[in-house]
Amino acid sequence: MADILGITASAIAAYGVRQAVTADNMANLNTAGFKASSVVMQENRGGGVNAGVTKGADSVDISKEATDMLASADGYKVNLKAGEAADEMTKELLDIVV
Repeated sequence: MADILGITASAIAAYGVRQAVTADNMANLNTAGFKASSVVMQENRGGGVNAGVTKGADSVDISKEATDMLASADGYKVNLKAGEAADEMTKELLDIVV
């Protein structure tokens, strides 16, 4: 179960980075010369997720940012649910053993 919680925690952190990049892009929507950043989420070899930030060559596209914000919120919620399920399974297992 600890592996599941570690994987879930890394995904939550990665979605947090993605949300922060989206917020930065939106905050600089009208800044002259600003180029939008993007996040590439990559699976770790042993499980979990890393979020890499890259500076793009394009200006901010508000429809892309809105879509990314919704996807990040959903990914965050899903991983919280997975963590809660792992926690509940661990509690049930301990109740059986004790």
